[in-house]
Amino acid sequence: MKLQHILALLFSSLLCSGSVAAGDAAAGEKLAAPCAACHMADGNSVAPNWPKLAGMSEKYLLKQLQDIKSGARAIPEMTGQLDAMNEQNLADMAAFFASQEMTGSAADPELVELGQAIYRGGIKESQTSACMACHS
Repeated sequence: MKLQHILALLFSSLLCSGSVAAGDAAAGEKLAAPCAACHMADGNSVAPNWPKLAGMSEKYLLKQLQDIKSGARAIPEMTGQLDAMNEQNLADMAAFFASQEMTGSAADPELVELGQAIYRGGIKESQTSACMACHS
C-alpha cells in the first residue's frame, strides 16, 4: 500500500511539473532592467500606482507575468512590455523580484491592525476574500 502512495505522489509531481526550469534571479535581473522605470530597479516602487514586486512569491509573480503577457490580466501600461519574453524569461524575472527585499511603506499606525486582519481574514460582511489568498 505504501508503494502505491509513493508511486502516486511521484506521478502527480511529474504531471504538475512544467517544462520551464526554475527561475534564475541573476538572469532575471538583466531582463527586468526596463521594469525599473516604473517598479524601480529592485522592485520597490515608490509610486502607489505601480505595485511593489520585491519579495513577493515567485509563483505569484510568474502567474501575473503570464496573465499579463497572454492578455488574461489587462494592464494598459504593460501592453507590449512582455511580448518578447518567453516562459523562461518570465520565470527568471519572477525569481529576481522574489529574491529582493521589500521595503516598508508609510502606514497609518492606527490602521495597521485592521489591515493585517483584512489581509489574513478578509471582510466577511462584504464577502471580500483575504488578501493572502492570492498574494501569499
